[in-house]
Amino acid sequence: MRKRDAITPRKQPTQDRSRATVEAILQATAYILVRDGYARLTTNRVAQRAGVNVASLYQFFPGKEALVAELHRRHIEQGRAAARAVLAAHQGQSPDRVLRTMVAASIAAHAVEPELHRVFLEQMPRIKAPRSAASEGFMLEEAKQLLPAWGCAAPDVELAWWMMQTAAHAVVHQAIVERPDDLRSGALAEELVRLLDRYLRGEQAPGPRAGAGREDT
Repeated sequence: MRKRDAITPRKQPTQDRSRATVEAILQATAYILVRDGYARLTTNRVAQRAGVNVASLYQFFPGKEALVAELHRRHIEQGRAAARAVLAAHQGQSPDRVLRTMVAASIAAHAVEPELHRVFLEQMPRIKAPRSAASEGFMLEEAKQLLPAWGCAAPDVELAWWMMQTAAHAVVHQAIVERPDDLRSGALAEELVRLLDRYLRGEQAPGPRAGAGREDT
């Protein structure tokens, strides 16, 4: 089986009953991932936990890799949806206000299921979930309007937007594991906003003074 086929759902549910089955399967997957980790995740255990026949699971997913990839895809889409909502609701407002709201929304989204996000970071193998081209295109069009209006000095707006999204996502994900106290206190959010704002404005941190670190001769 090709890698792409191994992580792609076989079909999408179209009826209420089949949609409920898929939701139960994914909830069971998340439960087992959090409790026991990826190594102990099996399709049989998921089906048993979800209360469905394993054959029903295989109607929609070819294996456990596809289950995890779908959970991860949903996680990414939820983050993008939150970002789109912030941009739509804060048009015309200052960069600082929008960045703060976007960072707060990202942290809030990760706070819903922190242990599952921890599993994605620590235990999940490198499964690349399929991305939504439509979602990315929408965000890029918004960015092309916003970043120049905010005074972004980057010559490549698409790259700048990717840098900002990737940096924010990586920081929040890593903080779940390494700095949960800073995440809860708001200290990390302040630093992340500062980081993104400086990048957006093209500000450089002061470099070392000439001759710093040299010994006098």
